[in-house]
Amino acid sequence: MMVVATVAFCIGALLIGGAGIFLLLNLGEHRALRTLRRVVPGPARPGRVALEGRTEYGPSGRQAAPVTGEDCVWFHVRLIREPSRQYSGSDAPDHDVLFDYSSPGGFALADPGGRIPVDPAILDHPYPMEAGVAVKTTIVHKRKAPRPLPPVVSREIIDDLRKSERLTLTESRVLRGVPVFALGRLSGGVLKQSRAGLTVFTTDTREQVIATRKDGISVSNRVMVVFVLAGLALAGGGAGYLNTLG
Repeated sequence: MMVVATVAFCIGALLIGGAGIFLLLNLGEHRALRTLRRVVPGPARPGRVALEGRTEYGPSGRQAAPVTGEDCVWFHVRLIREPSRQYSGSDAPDHDVLFDYSSPGGFALADPGGRIPVDPAILDHPYPMEAGVAVKTTIVHKRKAPRPLPPVVSREIIDDLRKSERLTLTESRVLRGVPVFALGRLSGGVLKQSRAGLTVFTTDTREQVIATRKDGISVSNRVMVVFVLAGLALAGGGAGYLNTLG
C-alpha cells in the first residue's frame, strides 16, 4: 500500500503542476483575446493594425505555382531527399534540401483603402485552430512507389534517387481573392508579423477568431479544474496514508 500511496501522491502532484501549465497558457490566451477586441479593422496606419481584405497580386504580378500550375499571388516550393547523404550525428539534419525558393516580391492584401504589401513570413505563424490562408500540396516519391513529378524536379534528381531514399516535394501557395482577417504590424507600408504579441493571418472572420479563442479558454478552464480536483484527491489521499505510517 505504501507504493500505491506514493504513486498516487506523485501523480496528484503532476496533475496539479499540469494545471499550472494550463493557467500560464490561459494567461497568454487572455492577452490575445484582449488584443483582438481592442484592435479593430480600420484604415492602415503604421504600428499594430487589424485589416480585412482579399489576397491580391504583388509587385511581380500573377504567379504560376511550379508544382500544381495554378495561378496564384505567391508560392513557396521545397524539395528534400531523405535520409540525408551527409548525416554525421544526432545534431545534423536527417534530410538534404535539394531546392527551396519562393516567388519574388511577396503579395498584397486589398481592402477598401487600396492594396497593402504583405511580408510572406506572416504565413509562418498559424494558430492551430484558425484556418490558414496558404494551400499546401505535398508529393512523396520513392523508387518502389513512384509518383509523377512536375518539371521543376529535374530528371537528374529523379534518376539519382537510391532505393532507400525518398523525395518530398512541398508547395505552399496563396490564391487570389481569398478573404483574410489579419492582425500584425504595418512597417514601411508593409504588413508584417507583430514584433511581440499576437499575429493573425487567417481566412476566418474576426468574429470567428474571437469565438475560437474564447472556446479555447473555456476548454482550458475545464481541464484545469479537473486536473486540480483529481490532483488534490490523489496527492491528499497519498500524503494522508503516508503520514499514518510515520
